[in-house]
Amino acid sequence: MNVFDLRPRSPSGFDTVPLEFFQDYPEPGVNFIDVGCVFDNPTHWQLAIDALTERTAHLDVDFLLAMDARGFMLAGALAYQRGIGFAMARKPGKLPGAAIGIDYRREYGSATIEIQPERIKGQRVLIVDDVLATGGTIEAAATLLRRIGKDVVGAAALFDVAFFKDQRNLTMPVVTLRDV
Repeated sequence: MNVFDLRPRSPSGFDTVPLEFFQDYPEPGVNFIDVGCVFDNPTHWQLAIDALTERTAHLDVDFLLAMDARGFMLAGALAYQRGIGFAMARKPGKLPGAAIGIDYRREYGSATIEIQPERIKGQRVLIVDDVLATGGTIEAAATLLRRIGKDVVGAAALFDVAFFKDQRNLTMPVVTLRDV
């Protein structure tokens, strides 16, 4: 499935937010996008949340799953705007109580995420993250959600790493705001 090009059309919109990259972080060969430059500026933060709210308004969702860790801020604000709840997908050992997990591949190695099934209160879930690269993280989250009987309506992220577009095998529609 393709990623939709739903970037804001206004020259004063989210596409004008300056980005910060860190070469060779968290390991050699990775060009890391630091979305902190969105969160620490109230204008950029409002543009991001307003654009995510607008670009996902057509999706019939009743719950959000936030990806560790920067997806927490995005999903929290988006859930507030939509008047729905959200839960967190976290690294192993960070969630109390019963959790289920999955190992997956990402652009610079492997990782594991976990969710608490009892925290997923809705049936139609939108996965929220900051950056879409290979799609491994959102696909892992989607697998966990489907394992507990939830419908994955789609995913949303601020940035889409264009380099990886041809390497993805996504099983859901994905809304992104800006190619990098």
